[in-house]
Amino acid sequence: MKKLLILCVVLVGPVLSGFGQTDHAAIKNVLYNETVGFFKRDKAKWADCWAHTPYISFAANLYGGDFTLIKGWGNMEKQFRNQFKSGRPADNVTVKNANYTIHQNGNMAFVWYDQTLLDSHGKTDSKESRVVEKIDGKWKIIHVTALTNLNTMTAQASK
Repeated sequence: MKKLLILCVVLVGPVLSGFGQTDHAAIKNVLYNETVGFFKRDKAKWADCWAHTPYISFAANLYGGDFTLIKGWGNMEKQFRNQFKSGRPADNVTVKNANYTIHQNGNMAFVWYDQTLLDSHGKTDSKESRVVEKIDGKWKIIHVTALTNLNTMTAQASK
């Protein structure tokens, strides 16, 4: 009986840990795609990364020292509508996410990571956190906190 139990643990253990790795890769992918979709003004790509629910939220500090908090998909879509309708060409942005910490509990996960954006204005660093929820088999963002290093942005703007 002990041999059978050990055999089950040996065979099933890697399979179960593989599910978590697959989820973690999918979570990283949705976070990357949301940012790329936003900066490339690809509304469909950006919107596909979000849960379209009234309980989503977006919080960020803004240039000039202000901050924003948006609640609900309807408000979020409305707030960013002009970003996607802009006539100016999208900037060529390189997104680099690193140092992930993912805490997954079933169909929910909390993620912390570092983000670096490289574009024509220079380099912007931020500390990011996301809450994602698995809805109909796909990971969707339900909460964002973006803390951008505004000192770097101010220094670059003054040059």
